[in-house]
Amino acid sequence: MHLRSIGYLVTAGLAAFLVVTVTVTELLHSRIEFSLLVGIPAGLVAGAVAAGVVAWGFADGAPERRRRVASSFGAFGIGVLVAIAAGVLLPVGTGAAIVVGTIVGSVLAGAVYRRAGDRIHAR
Repeated sequence: MHLRSIGYLVTAGLAAFLVVTVTVTELLHSRIEFSLLVGIPAGLVAGAVAAGVVAWGFADGAPERRRRVASSFGAFGIGVLVAIAAGVLLPVGTGAAIVVGTIVGSVLAGAVYRRAGDRIHAR
């Protein structure tokens, strides 16, 4: 693995952890007193799965299609983390930052996936 793929791995795992933890916690807030105790394990599982997908995609000898998916996961993580950081610096709420981060991350992931596909077809 290269430094770039490790960066993708970390950002994808962290972004999945944050998005799932906040989402589960907020959805269960009205039903469970300590909903964070459910949200954190759910976020850990999601983060581990996302990081595992990226690691699997960047493994030695992985086909180009798996690398495209891994790059997309990493790009999603970068988009989410940048949008959440911007949401923390600007006076917006956590929920709005997560929603905007998810949208930005999804658009960025789609763009990276498509760009990688165009690069493959150009060869």
